[in-house]
Formats: sequence, C-alpha cells, structure tokens
Amino acid sequence: MITAEIIRQTGYGELTNFDSAATDVVIDSRQVSGNSIFVALPGEQTDGHRFVRQALAGGAVLCIVAKKWAEQNPGQRLPLWITDSPVTALQKLAQTWRNQFQIPVLAITGTNGKTTTRAMCAAILAKKFNLHTTPGNLNNQLGLPLTLLRIKSENTFSLLELGTNHFGEIALLCELAKPSAGLITNIGFGHTEFFKSKAGVAKAKRELFDALDTDGTAFINLNDEYIREMNPKCRQITYGMQVEAAAYSGKIDDFDDNGCATLTVNRNIRIKLNTPGKAMAHNALAAVAVGQHFEVEPNEIITALESFRPLQQRFNQIRAAGCRIINDAYNANPDSTRSAIETFTAMRLPGRRILVFGDMFELGTLSEACHQEIGKLIAESPIDQVYLYGPLTEVTHAAIRAAGGPESRHFHNKSDLLKALQNEIRSDDTVLVKGSRGNQLEEIIEGLIN
Repeated sequence: MITAEIIRQTGYGELTNFDSAATDVVIDSRQVSGNSIFVALPGEQTDGHRFVRQALAGGAVLCIVAKKWAEQNPGQRLPLWITDSPVTALQKLAQTWRNQFQIPVLAITGTNGKTTTRAMCAAILAKKFNLHTTPGNLNNQLGLPLTLLRIKSENTFSLLELGTNHFGEIALLCELAKPSAGLITNIGFGHTEFFKSKAGVAKAKRELFDALDTDGTAFINLNDEYIREMNPKCRQITYGMQVEAAAYSGKIDDFDDNGCATLTVNRNIRIKLNTPGKAMAHNALAAVAVGQHFEVEPNEIITALESFRPLQQRFNQIRAAGCRIINDAYNANPDSTRSAIETFTAMRLPGRRILVFGDMFELGTLSEACHQEIGKLIAESPIDQVYLYGPLTEVTHAAIRAAGGPESRHFHNKSDLLKALQNEIRSDDTVLVKGSRGNQLEEIIEGLIN
C-alpha cells in the first residue's frame, strides 16, 4: 500500500486532502481502478490534467498534479499531491518505494537483445526466486518508476530493463532503482542520432556499471570490445562465446533447420534453444551466467531456456497466405538487422527468401552509410527478393542494385508494397519483415494474414 506517509517521505511537493492509501499508480486515466493514484503528465498530444476529474470519478484516491493547475483550480478540496513536476514526483515516489526492499536488483541494458536477455533471465531466476521484473517495455524515465512501484513484500529478487536514447538517462534510472548488479548486452549503432557514434553509445550504457557500488556485480560480455574496456570498480563476472578465459565460455555446436542453436556452456551445460539465430545464443549465454551466479540449479537453467520462445515481433514465425512469415518488426538498427539477415540466410528453407525492410531511425549523420551497408549485405546474401519501404531505404535500394544483388523494389506506400507482395508470393516462400518501430510494418503482416 502506498500511504500518505510514504509520499511525505519523498520530501517533495504538498499533499492535500489525502491521508489514506493506494494500491497502484497509473499515468493513463483509462487504467484507473479503485485505490489508484493518477499522475497527470504533460504531453505533446494531450495534457493529463484534462483527465483529473475523470480519474477521480473512476476511483482514483489521489492525483499528482502541477502547481500551476492547482492554482487555476482552487478551493475544490480534491485529494492532490501538488508538485513542481508530476514526472519528478513519480520518480521520487518510486525511489522511496524501492528503498523499502533489501533484495538483489539486476539491471540490464544494451543496444540489442536487452529485452530478450531480460526475459531469458526472468525464466531462469523465477525457478529460485519470487521474481519482480519489468513488464513489457516499461524501461524508461516513466516506465521504470511504474515498474518499481510494483515491487511487493513477497518479492525476493528484482530484474529490471533500462532503456535510453540520451546521455544521463541510465544514471537517473539507476539512482531510482539502485541496482546491485548490472549487465550490458552489447554496444551497437543504436540511437546514434543522439549518441553520434558507438563510443557515444558505450559512454551512455556505461552509466549502469558506474552506478554499481564496490560490492556490486557487473556481468561483462568479453565478445564486445567496448564492454571489455569498461573495467567497472566492482566484482566482474565474465562471459563470452569461444572465450576460454571467460568464467562462462559458450560454444555453438550447430544449428537446426529453423536456425536454432545448440549451445554448450563450460562443457557441462548443453541447451537446445527454440529461438533462432546466433544473437539468441549470445543472449542465452548471458542468461546462463546470471543464473549460475545466482545459484540456480543447472537443470533448471536448461529447462527454462529450452522452453523459452521468442518474444512478440522478435523473429516470431507464423504460417499465413500459404507461406511462412517471420515477424521481426519490433525495431531495427544496423546490428539487429545484420543479425536478422544472417539468421534468415542460415535457415534451411524450401523456397525463396523474401525480405521486407523498412527505414532504420535515429541514426543521425550515420543514417545514409548504415542503410547503404545493409544494401551491400543483402546483395551478398542468398535473399531472392527485397521489398523496401520508406525514404531512408532508397539508399539501400540503390546499394543492392549497384552491387548486382537480388530483385529489389522500393515503395513509399505500404498498401502498394502489400499488393505487390501478395501478387508475387508463393506457397513455399519465407518472408522476413524487419524495420524500425515507427514504420509499423506489422501492417504488412496483418495484410498477408487477412
């Protein structure tokens, strides 16, 4: 229960007409239920203060509002927490709530694979602990506080995911979460519009290791040159593929027809994965290192990873329109796109390989070069046809044609792309759909299904 006393412990703002307790905190008035706290957030599209009365009518016992709104709506004796910033109030409340719990907290970040690695770790850690973990993608300056506020007294371990696209954000998230352990999956070309380079990405991600106390634990991916050089001041647990010096050394024995690896760790743990791709094996190796460090039984680790399935829109395979469709449309950057293409081409398939590829966003000055490199990669691959969407992939289209690659068509309209694809597709084809979230390429998949 989030009590008035806990709110007062934040030392922030003014609490009025509230001396009871709440069971949850929401930032969407449509999610209010009995005993909710509603946070009225300012937004680009709409202002949460417009829904304060709706939230109270729906069962909210308290609303967190800005001082300006309270001054404009005086004398109504509403239960309010009046603050300079509702966002800051949410963060301070989450920090105060988290500080009540003396449990291990592992935070995971990285350019690629952080959500899957976190989900794999969750499957393993849940075998031993009463686990609290990040739901969905609540991993940013608003999502993480909401996640922290869901820690319960019965939880014995917290597993968190941290996302960022600006310097200083992970440092702030760590100030709220106070992780006792941290894992950075890798450093890649993600959000370089803001970080400018891979070195900039590494600087931003390193904020997690910098936040750990000397008695904390950092999991170090020895396959990543940037992470190898970070050398955090705390205990280091190393892992790496084909790195004998690592505490947890992995080896991919083989791949099945679907591109799923058999992974051996330290010669004594052998796992037949059901998630395709080399990147998934790397994620699993990180999860094994976490599980072993926190003393989960090896057989429990094997069971958890062998039963693990890909998360939504992350290389999910479905049958539709008489063919196989691989939905990898959750997001894209150069590294994750390269990994998807490599996995796609390693699969043993009966018919043609068709790629639907959309723009990769937030690459800044590196955008043209990155889209060009993907075009060259496609041209060197056994992909048979390519359907490109968005203005940025015009560069990819030109690179494919210049390198004498497969048949390639470019579209600025998803409806036109879908019609062209539907007219061309055969029953034994496999279609990989990959692109940044803003493209909403799942609409292509929905069109093929329906």
